[in-house]
Parts: sequence; structure tokens; C-alpha cells
Amino acid sequence: MLDNRQIFTGVALAGLATQRQPSPVRQRASCEGDRWLRDPRIEDDFQIGDEFYRKQSTFEADRTANPFDRGHLVRRLDATWGDTVAKAKESGDDSFHFTNATPQFFSFNQGKQLWAGLEDFTRDVLLKDEEKGIVMNGPVFDGPDAEDSDLPDPSGRPHKDPTFGGVNIPKYFWKILITRGDDGLKAAAFLMSQRSQIMDIDRIHEADMLEKMSEADVSVFQVSIEDLTKLTKLDFGNLATADAHEATSVGPRRIETFADIRI
Repeated sequence: MLDNRQIFTGVALAGLATQRQPSPVRQRASCEGDRWLRDPRIEDDFQIGDEFYRKQSTFEADRTANPFDRGHLVRRLDATWGDTVAKAKESGDDSFHFTNATPQFFSFNQGKQLWAGLEDFTRDVLLKDEEKGIVMNGPVFDGPDAEDSDLPDPSGRPHKDPTFGGVNIPKYFWKILITRGDDGLKAAAFLMSQRSQIMDIDRIHEADMLEKMSEADVSVFQVSIEDLTKLTKLDFGNLATADAHEATSVGPRRIETFADIRI
């Protein structure tokens, strides 16, 4: 059972309803120096912190020690809003809690990939007419496997995610953009795969393996919300009826450029 909780100021967290809530002591993150904090409301055992990520840098000499970055689920840029500059900064700084991070392969997270561009695209859609909107996103846990960089079968059997350092690394990530059109809500769903970069992560110390992983492409798909529901096992309510993508009739679409997106 899931419930939605506000995590600090600018981010919503979907968590277990049965999860014990520690006392609501607010720690204020400071993004200066890329400093991350644990969420004080959630037990440490349910969070991945610096004991896993350690010091990450774009220019680390050897990424075989840990090729995974702290990937923002909600970007600081998207969370930086408010009635005052101070409130906006507070919201942006709050995105630097480990409950808003997920392990992403470093060339996926730092490279100028379509996924980062998609986030800019969704922001531009909302800002174009000064509209309000919602961006929902997260990892897919134990999603069905797929060949190379292909889209997994939404109805396929769950396939265990690979592990690194005792942590399960998601193969896929999802995002939903929700806006309001003339006829009501409009929604578009996307899936990104880092499968080709991480499935052989247990062989990272072999010769040239890190280079092969780094050169592998991430894949982005526009999918139906109905299919995303099957992949994530999450209930998106009535958003399927607002789906702007014709995936129910023609199937998922691989996104190569922004022109391929249907909203």
C-alpha cells in the first residue's frame, strides 16, 4: 500500500504506509559543495547514503570502484520555486536528501543524454504559457528483462535487478508529465533504460569492461500509462484516460529526438 507524503518543501515521496515515521526533525540541506543528507523521518536501514556513493566526481581516475552517481529523481532546478528567493532556495536545497536520489551509471547521469533533455523539454512545456503541471518519476524495481536496449514487455515476468556493493540497481526509470489542456488533463509517460550499461556490472573489473559500459547508449521510450502501470505495479488513478500518447493502438515509441514526443 502506498501513500504520498510531502518530503520537505518541493518534493513528494511515495512510501510505505506501514513505514514508521521518526520524529519530524527538519534537517536543512545545503547544496553548496553537493552535500547530501539523510531524511530524518525514515530509518537509516531504508536509505542509501554516502556509505555507498562515497565521494563522486566527474573526473575520478578510477570509476570501477563505484561507477554510480547520486541521480536526482527530482532535479534541484525543478524544485527551486517559491514566493521568495529564500523559499525557492530552501525548496531546491531540500532536493539534496538521499530519499530523492537513485543509483545511476555515471555516464548516464552526467552525459548530455536525452533523459536530461527530456526534463528540460517538460519544463519548457510548462513554462511556455506559464502553466502549472506535475512531473512524476521514479525507478522501476525488478522490471522484466529485454534484449540489449529494447523496451521490456510490460506483461513480462519480473527480472531481478543487478546488484553492486549490496545495492539493487534499477534497470529502468520512468517519468510522467501532466499538464492541463483545453479538454482537461493531458499526460505523457516515458521510460528510460540503463540496462545495457549495468547488466554486466559484476564484471566491471575485467579489461575494457568499464569502457564498454560507458559507451553503451541509454534508451528512451514514450509508453502508455497503462503499460507503465504494469511495469511499475503502481496505481496512477485516472491518468490512463488522459494519456496523450496513442501507444494503446500503435505500441510504445522509441524517442530519438524531441520531435518524436506526443503530448
